[in-house]
Amino acid sequence: MFSIKEKFQNNPLLYYALSICATWAGIGSLMNGVAMTQTYGIVPSAIWVFGNTVACILFGYLAFKIPKLREVFSSKIMLWICGLMCVFQAWLSMNGMQAVFSDTILGEDSGAFIAYAEAIIFLIILFRCGMIRNVLTDGFGWLVVYLLAVIVTIAALVHSHGNFNTISMGLEYEPMAQGIWKSILLLPGPFTYPYFFKILDYNEDNKDGTKKIDVQKAFTLGGIFFGIYMLIIFALAWVQFSPVLNLIKAVLITIIGTSTLSSSMYSIYIAFGKKMGLLINIGLIAFWHILIPLGVMGMWTLMASVRIYFIVGAIAFAYLWATIEKRKAVQL
Repeated sequence: MFSIKEKFQNNPLLYYALSICATWAGIGSLMNGVAMTQTYGIVPSAIWVFGNTVACILFGYLAFKIPKLREVFSSKIMLWICGLMCVFQAWLSMNGMQAVFSDTILGEDSGAFIAYAEAIIFLIILFRCGMIRNVLTDGFGWLVVYLLAVIVTIAALVHSHGNFNTISMGLEYEPMAQGIWKSILLLPGPFTYPYFFKILDYNEDNKDGTKKIDVQKAFTLGGIFFGIYMLIIFALAWVQFSPVLNLIKAVLITIIGTSTLSSSMYSIYIAFGKKMGLLINIGLIAFWHILIPLGVMGMWTLMASVRIYFIVGAIAFAYLWATIEKRKAVQL
């Protein structure tokens, strides 16, 4: 019998894809998805979901299409910028864990305790174990997410007894503009995860014997897996939740947030090295309480609005660099 680690090393495609999906989902995928539908309407929310689904697929395509892209993002300055973005990603996950328990009998203090506990656990585990541990915990966690998402959605639909929330189509200018803009803000997101670039390098190095695969396919599958998940939870904007369902939903969102939190903290180790990464991860845990008032959507909007300029600029620079190198080669 093969161990789970050996199964991963012999056929890592689905493990990578599930980890990519779990990392990208983030705690805001469910909470912001419901908020987008209820606030702006069905069509703007669908546009936002489309951007969410395409983002990882686009990353996998551009990572191989633009030859200098990986060199630019492996430079110290971009690693540090992306590492700092991952601090915000970690805070976003912790904010979501704290907020989602506020609607349950356990209260938001329980959510804060869980967020602190998970951050401290990953601080230690990822410092010691690294890549394989992150891939495997993400993969298992995401299978649990699918199961709980189906249970919560079906149970909430049954519990509502046909008394659904009224949701507009959102075809007016302002909701449509919000849906399009927030969808655009999503596209640079995967480029801020040093972990995703680490997957590319890890697949090529194979120092521990892990089978080399078409890793672009893994990112495409990761995007598709995420789209399936968003379709499952899309109905939650219409339904009412009982106290029990609220608690199950809180557990579901916490599991989703766990994958992003772990990958964000691991990305910080990749970006800054183990010693400095350890200090920064300790700092993000220590100073999280200052950012709690921003909430989930507020934290996400702040982070997404900042990162788009860095990422688009870096991609443009990589493309320009590759074009210049190609022209020099032709001239020679």
